[in-house]
Amino acid sequence: MTEADELALLEGRAIGPALEAAAAALTGSLDQWSLRGIHHRPGAGVTGIYALRCKTPGGPLNGFLCVTTRPVAGTFPRSVRLRGPAGMALLAWSHPNDPLLPDLGWACDARSVGPALFGVPTATLTTLGYRPMRRAVLRAEGAGQTRFLKVLPHDRAAALHERHRLLLGAGIPVPQPADSPRRDVLVTRPSAGTPLAQRLLADGATGLEPEVLVDLLKRLPRTVCSLPARRPWSAGVRSYASAATAVLPSESERISVLASRVESVIRTASAGPVVATHGDFYEGNLLVEGGSITALLDLDGVGPGHLVDDLACFLAHLAVLPCVDERYTEVPAAQSRFQRAFEEYVDPTALRARAAGVALTLVAGARNSGEDQAGGGWRAGALRRLGVAENFL
Repeated sequence: MTEADELALLEGRAIGPALEAAAAALTGSLDQWSLRGIHHRPGAGVTGIYALRCKTPGGPLNGFLCVTTRPVAGTFPRSVRLRGPAGMALLAWSHPNDPLLPDLGWACDARSVGPALFGVPTATLTTLGYRPMRRAVLRAEGAGQTRFLKVLPHDRAAALHERHRLLLGAGIPVPQPADSPRRDVLVTRPSAGTPLAQRLLADGATGLEPEVLVDLLKRLPRTVCSLPARRPWSAGVRSYASAATAVLPSESERISVLASRVESVIRTASAGPVVATHGDFYEGNLLVEGGSITALLDLDGVGPGHLVDDLACFLAHLAVLPCVDERYTEVPAAQSRFQRAFEEYVDPTALRARAAGVALTLVAGARNSGEDQAGGGWRAGALRRLGVAENFL
């Protein structure tokens, strides 16, 4: 089975019998279902999230079911193994019983979070993001306070807490961690500032100088270079090209040519010295106020790397924003402004090639990013992203 086959199964009506079997084993007789999202990790399986309405002895019950093609060894609560068409192995679970996020159930229980974090009977919880078997982020509110919960695979939270501690000690504005009652949940306090995406939407973030971003990255402490290295997004260009081909099969030759060009230029253009890097540096992980950065978020990838990769990541995400929402009319001018400035700090050829590689990693994500609202449906959005990647070269 190819990734395209897996995608076709999980987003089509053929998944219905598997959902019926999973619901019968975990919840009750399936009455209605609808696809809510597809998460595709190149080379690591596809996961679908489905909203269900089931019939139970106690009456109708609404909930969510996840089904993945990813091979996962072990036995997990509230999960069931199934066989799809052509014998495709599937693992299904009822949310929030994620097999690789053991504390997600606790983080989604308002009556557990309220007493533990705020000393009140219940908390108000909002899920901000969920990537099955990888991580979940929730906002918890209670007693006039707010905390953010990041739920991680087993034994990952302590390492992330250490990253926060290292950067805070170096004067880098990152969220302040708080005591966590659960081993696999990082709890942080709110940070001041406005998401950079909002500023980009409003006026292209004209008051934020590109040098401010470069200065922040250069101030990352050298001590984080002792942490495990994370491959830059552009290094996985072949895997992401495969994912892009799975959603745009008619563009397979075009995608393959682009991936080859990216690889060729990356091999020959200088990446510069190894330095402390963020690893996933883009507007979604930055809060700003005026001309300053008030918070750097999502520190999972902090470690040794190349400045050019952080800057390329920022540029690629910036260039894709108008594909996601047509209201980002000021972004093309902002992209030119940031790119000109960044090219003063790193090799321009390396910057553009790596930005092209990052943009290519974002093509398959058009399926879940709302491009159907920007005109032409998600396939048109994926094509626009592919064009962004090509334009960098």
